[in-house]
Amino acid sequence: MSMKYQLSWINNFWVGIGAGLVLPILGFLLSKEVKLPAATLEQYWRIFITSDFQVNKEIIVFSFLPNMLLFYILFFRIKTDNSAKGLVLITLVLGALSFLLTAD
Repeated sequence: MSMKYQLSWINNFWVGIGAGLVLPILGFLLSKEVKLPAATLEQYWRIFITSDFQVNKEIIVFSFLPNMLLFYILFFRIKTDNSAKGLVLITLVLGALSFLLTAD
């Protein structure tokens, strides 16, 4: 069985959407543990919502790092264009929403 056939289930728009929704959450939780491990999740969320744009930008970028890594793997390494399209779409939507949520 070829490697391309084994990975064919990954080359799906909805797989990209699902990964693009889950990975920023994991990135956000990881950023909390790196930046403020003593804070509760609720406290860290409040910091994200109420802080100035510079702090929010750092959290947003940290949260989207897993998406960037997955895009590199999906698009450049294993050439799964359909899942990469879903990942890019949801990353852009979430990026716009997070900007609107935190903009003053």
